[in-house]
Amino acid sequence: MKNSFADIGELATESYNFTQVGKYSEEGTKVFGMEVPGTGAHYLITYSGEVKAGLADVSQIQVEVDEVGHVVTVTVPAVEVLSASIDPASVETYDQSFSIVNQIEVGEVTTFLAERETAAADEAISKGLLDKAQGRVEDIVKKQVNAVLGEQASKYEVRVVLPPPPAQ
Repeated sequence: MKNSFADIGELATESYNFTQVGKYSEEGTKVFGMEVPGTGAHYLITYSGEVKAGLADVSQIQVEVDEVGHVVTVTVPAVEVLSASIDPASVETYDQSFSIVNQIEVGEVTTFLAERETAAADEAISKGLLDKAQGRVEDIVKKQVNAVLGEQASKYEVRVVLPPPPAQ
């Protein structure tokens, strides 16, 4: 086992919370093209989780100050999905059907949940997660720059340069 620390500089600006139902099924053994009864397996599963979006690396933010024109220009990188996770405590299974011949293994459930996390991230993006995260980045950056400027904030215009919205 290997443990280590790693420096990060994420700024999560928006989250998408989800609760969904998924169905897993595995065909049973077939003989002469027909499924042998009692050899298949399936279950329904409910789960909740969260997809977070924002800046993956705040060290990529660039700041330029024009003292003469009284403009602070902050250029930020594109927002992206930072994480998609299912809360293990939220997972509940229903309508389980297991057989001695064809048992569902832990790896199959893990793979199924990982696929559900990816699907949740895609759904969040299609519902505007990245657009909301980008708008929130602009608001946060302006507030932080004004906080740093303090009493001088009223004398400066703060411009936030964002990349074009991500294609969907």
